[in-house]
Amino acid sequence: FLEALKAPQSRRIVEKLANEDMSTETLIKKTKFSSQSIHLHLKPLIKAKLITRSSIGMLKLNRRKFNQNADWFKSILT
Repeated sequence: FLEALKAPQSRRIVEKLANEDMSTETLIKKTKFSSQSIHLHLKPLIKAKLITRSSIGMLKLNRRKFNQNADWFKSILT
């Protein structure tokens, strides 16, 4: 989880997908990252299951995975 979010570019991708699901092409336009950079940073996010890709290629934030991790952080901070 944390490894997938270590790069600022990865966190920016997550921020964009928090607002709406989108295609890789739309994500490239909204972040102004190169195609190569997007694919480089999507790989660990998808592997960590923080982002999913639908059969039609739409990228979606896996809110459930983020909530599970948020619950863990809350448990150690209280």
